[in-house]
Amino acid sequence: MLHPRLLVEADIALLKLIDRAEIIDAFYRVQEGRLLRYAQHEVVLGWPAGEAEHDALILQQCYRRGGWLYGFFDEGALVAAAVVDCLPIECAGLDLRQLKFLHVSQAYRGQGLGRQLFALAREQALAMGAQGLYVSATPSQHTVDFYLGLGSELLATPDPQLLALEPEDIHLCLRLV
Repeated sequence: MLHPRLLVEADIALLKLIDRAEIIDAFYRVQEGRLLRYAQHEVVLGWPAGEAEHDALILQQCYRRGGWLYGFFDEGALVAAAVVDCLPIECAGLDLRQLKFLHVSQAYRGQGLGRQLFALAREQALAMGAQGLYVSATPSQHTVDFYLGLGSELLATPDPQLLALEPEDIHLCLRLV
């Protein structure tokens, strides 16, 4: 049985245990302001070297400044999580909050956990006073289609700092107002 709860700072170290394995057959890139899908096969076996540790430091800073971290546990193992940062981002004429993290372990995909986490992140962004949720999505087709299917839209002009950090990501916005 899954147990959802707010995460505490000590839980951040558990995020690296989420199994990110997947087989990807297509990706997106932005070309002339539009999404272009292209075929490319890639097998992801887990976290790229050093990424989980790097993310943990960023998420620890987010937690300490008042960010929201939430996860689903199965018998003590963290299997899905989402993080919303409390820092305002002015973009697309809106006051946004960033969805900094949303992952579901491979064995738990297809059960609606991602949708539940995204809905909770949406509510949290509203509670933080945001007009929208900023999503810097990995460019895999499955990930981008997930966010688009939940109402997110391609940002015509992404936040320059976030774009510089993740230039290959697809930068999206979910309008909340």
